Amino acid sequence: MDEELSEIEGTRAYILSLCSAIGGLEEIKQDDGTVGQIYCAGDEALACLRDLKKAIRIDSQNNERIVLNALVEFNVVKTDIVPLLLSYRNQRTEVADRFILACVELLVPMTWPLEQKSLDDEDEDNEDENPNVMQCYRKYKLDLLTSGVFETILTMIIKALRKPHRERSTVDHTSIRLVLYLLRNLTAIPDLNMPEFGTEDQIRMSHMQEMLLIRFYESDIMEFLLTIASNSERQGGTSEWNVLVLETIYNLLKYVDPKDVFLYKHTEDSKQGELQDIAAKLSNLLTNENSNKRLKTGYAPSRHNRFGGTYVLDWDGKKRVSHKQVAGFADSAFIVEGDKKTNRVGKRRKLEDTLIPKKVYQNRKALKYLKTISQSFIISCFNAFFDCILKDMQREDDKIVEKDYPRYYYTMKWFLEYHGYEHKAAVRRKANEFNLPNEDVPAKDSNENNDFDYSLVASALNLRTVLFCLRHMRIKTDDKAWFEVQMAVDCFRQMLVTVGAMAKSDFEEHREVAEHIQQNLYYEQTSFDLFLDILKRYKNQSYGYLKAVIMLTHVLLKSLDHYQKGKKIMFIRKKKSQKKKKPAKKGEEQVEEGVAVITTIDSEDESEPEVDKSKEQEYKDIQFKFSTFEQKYVSWDVINAYTSLLELYHHLQPEYLICISNMFHRLMVKRRAEYLFWKLPVMELFNRILQDSRKFSQSAAFGELEQFIRYSTRQFFKAAAEYPLLYVEALNANIKSNRTWWEMPNEEEQLEKQRYEQDVNYIPPSTWERDEPQQPQPEKTTNEDELDADMQDYYFSAFDRRDDLEAEGSGSYKTTVAVTSNVGLEDIDTGLNELENINTSIFNDDQDEFDAALNTAFLKYQSSRPKDKIQEMTEQAYGNSSNILLDSDMTDV
Repeated sequence: MDEELSEIEGTRAYILSLCSAIGGLEEIKQDDGTVGQIYCAGDEALACLRDLKKAIRIDSQNNERIVLNALVEFNVVKTDIVPLLLSYRNQRTEVADRFILACVELLVPMTWPLEQKSLDDEDEDNEDENPNVMQCYRKYKLDLLTSGVFETILTMIIKALRKPHRERSTVDHTSIRLVLYLLRNLTAIPDLNMPEFGTEDQIRMSHMQEMLLIRFYESDIMEFLLTIASNSERQGGTSEWNVLVLETIYNLLKYVDPKDVFLYKHTEDSKQGELQDIAAKLSNLLTNENSNKRLKTGYAPSRHNRFGGTYVLDWDGKKRVSHKQVAGFADSAFIVEGDKKTNRVGKRRKLEDTLIPKKVYQNRKALKYLKTISQSFIISCFNAFFDCILKDMQREDDKIVEKDYPRYYYTMKWFLEYHGYEHKAAVRRKANEFNLPNEDVPAKDSNENNDFDYSLVASALNLRTVLFCLRHMRIKTDDKAWFEVQMAVDCFRQMLVTVGAMAKSDFEEHREVAEHIQQNLYYEQTSFDLFLDILKRYKNQSYGYLKAVIMLTHVLLKSLDHYQKGKKIMFIRKKKSQKKKKPAKKGEEQVEEGVAVITTIDSEDESEPEVDKSKEQEYKDIQFKFSTFEQKYVSWDVINAYTSLLELYHHLQPEYLICISNMFHRLMVKRRAEYLFWKLPVMELFNRILQDSRKFSQSAAFGELEQFIRYSTRQFFKAAAEYPLLYVEALNANIKSNRTWWEMPNEEEQLEKQRYEQDVNYIPPSTWERDEPQQPQPEKTTNEDELDADMQDYYFSAFDRRDDLEAEGSGSYKTTVAVTSNVGLEDIDTGLNELENINTSIFNDDQDEFDAALNTAFLKYQSSRPKDKIQEMTEQAYGNSSNILLDSDMTDV
């Protein structure tokens, strides 16, 4: 133990000697005669910096972090590194570049991000596990925000950037990459979650990210990053650094709502703008305070609240006394069950939301710079940058790691959403423009696109990008990586919004691109199954995941409905169900027209055996009906997901309330699935919302939800009056109520259902109740010598059975029929006995003798029965096929 302590003390003494030898402050007489202190580097300063880098590298092999803790204690960044960088600020010599590069090499490992346990913890601070390390990182970041530090670092790499890619040396590439690592590390250090009151240092540490953005913009660091992003597709360009630029931009945009950035308005008078911001903040605070008061106040106040009272409730022959003031006007359930303690049942914890929007940038200057950066990125970098990163992801480049996928989707979604706001604003500006006929329209610069049309994003937002996002979503759903699924879902939803807006564009090229994407996207049945699956699989995921999935469902149904209405007929490709086929005979090929066969061969070697045809995936085209797809959402899992989000009705934004109201309207009104809402958990939630409705500000979104709840409740009690068992069915969520039990369908509904069933592609669901009256069949004149449909099927199936038995070596055939119907048993037995008399001669080679015997038996059977009885037996055999059990030999009858 003593040896370890002595070793630690020796290491600390060695680090202190190196830090002391780097340099120090010296008094130098200025030109004006005054004496000032200037930092001067020591004689061995460069060697000391390199020795510190070696010590950090050796110290990284263990978890004690002796060297890094010593550097924090000696405050080497503030006392030595920052002054040393500023001393070479205006110098362009090779010695200055060496010192600056040595400082950067030292800062990169000192600010390296902490390792995360899992991908879902990427956006957490790790404050609980490493509070001291994170506090040191914040001190480093605060010290490096000194004016002039980033300008000095940028001057070192300007020379390397000016050189062509082939002429750059290894040192040039290393210096550029180290600077990008340093910028990434600084943006990854989170701000301090300051309490309501704090010290001056705590206040500064809680606003470091916006201060860092201001320093990046004013020191041209952001121009440097945007230059790398815009030159991604050029040969010998900057694509090797795209991942670092992506992570840096992601850290700057994290927790930021693009709408807040777009709503910033630049004013010439900065003081006036600050006063407007303060007034807006005060207004929001007052609104929140009033809403909180309404929530805390359970019942409306009255002028008699200061008086007490005793209230007696006569409940089922028992009296209950309450001394509470609210008992005078409260509900009886509150008086009876108000003091009861609810049973706390253990539930599985939900995953934590990691990307909740926060007020990261509150300074007007930071918002102004961020808005300028966003506009510049969309105009000059979006297509080239995201297209290049997508290519790297598709070929699974070594520089791409798992954490880069959610960063890519979040960043693309952020800029697509911001582009949508800018495009709408540009359309409004263009509509409000007024130019006189003789007035010259000001010419626009060809390099600028102030209209923010869709050509700025159409190149990167192509079919390949959409399908890759869909494929990644499917993979991560199977892996249950819910954070990545949430990022992909958010991005895909914004893609659908942008593509839908492109379809309404005035330019034909934009409409063609949108049509191409929608036509291929809505052609696959597997895509629709995926969208439904990610909604039904919600259990204990975070509320952020639930919000993303519900918003995607809302946008998907809206866009799909709008798309299919513009088509006369729409087809989708569906996997054909695999059926066991009989082995084909030699020399025969089984070919089916209109079926696409897709075969995947892992090896290109021609000597490999051919793939078994039974394992090939077959597809078929079927007509798409939006009502059929909408019917798939009639499920208790879907209602469970929506009601889980509706439990947060106190804090939900209006857009989520609109999504929930629209889905409820689809299921109850359009799909006639009232039974999903007439269950006890849902009705209890609806009751709470109605009771608390007076506590909320009456917005349009909440008004629609309240209107639906009242409609659903009113319909329930109207139906329960006709069918009282609904009260019992409300207790069990698995019971599916049938609306025909309490109301008769009208003629229009019957005609609509008949048209729907007569469709070519109609497949009757097993859940439908076939209680409609049978349509009367017209009487047909039958010929005595003509076989009916049943005997024709039996006649032709006999030959197929004969071939099978001959192949198996069997020469006899016996038919066994088990009849369970009570109608016409003697008639059926008589006919079957006649057939059994000739079963020994069915498979004889003499075909004429077989036909004559079969016709004789049938005519004798038919003449012995009246015609109406035969027709009745035939209709009953088709209408109630479940009552007649046939063995495998009679499946064709």
